[in-house]
Amino acid sequence: MKIGIIDDEKPARSELRYLIQNLEPEAKIVEMECGEEALELFATETFDLLCIDINLGDISGTTLAATARKMFPKVEIVFATAYNNYAEKAFEVDSMYYLMKPFSMEKVDHMLHRYHSRHMQQANESENQRVRENQKQKLSKLSLTMDKKIIMVDISSIVYIEAQNRTCIIHAKNATYEDTNPLTYFEKKLKQNGFFRIQKSYLINLNHMKEMFPWFSNTYGVRMEYYEDNILPVSRNQIKNLKEILGI
Repeated sequence: MKIGIIDDEKPARSELRYLIQNLEPEAKIVEMECGEEALELFATETFDLLCIDINLGDISGTTLAATARKMFPKVEIVFATAYNNYAEKAFEVDSMYYLMKPFSMEKVDHMLHRYHSRHMQQANESENQRVRENQKQKLSKLSLTMDKKIIMVDISSIVYIEAQNRTCIIHAKNATYEDTNPLTYFEKKLKQNGFFRIQKSYLINLNHMKEMFPWFSNTYGVRMEYYEDNILPVSRNQIKNLKEILGI
């Protein structure tokens, strides 16, 4: 954990540093006496927590906080100040805490507790998001709506999907289904499962692609397993992308 203390009064910096180190002995603490020094340091170092005084002498602490927020979107900002009338500015930069002077062990402990609570919540949210993404990637069945019923189809059995008017035809190994979702919906849904959009009306499962060959007007066509009699066109602007995916 790396903490920056920006205050033009050395006694205030020293007191805050002393209190933080007693509560967070493993933290690395850097002192800065003005906004200019802080900005120079921001160009080369990153911080987890910044404790900023409102009146720094050279620039406003709220201006420095806004700049820090742009440079470090994830940094936590605390206004360590004797002034309590900057709540609106604190809200604008999403400050975590208002640490009022004179400092005390109790106030600093509460600030650090708030920091760790927020980061634990963010870590949990990130982990939940990661789990959700993994679940999406491991999706093995696709839900289709047909005649007011939800039908679950094995994604691995889908050979290709074809857009016709306002309907999508899902061509599977042993069956054909219809769904009213647009092709872009299936393209996004099945991207992690090896599906590729070869043309505006066709989304194919590359795992079932049987062959690709030159076709009319310098384009290519593909044949799919289970549907060998159907030649599906590859648009000119997708030929290069398809070849790259196939490694040819």
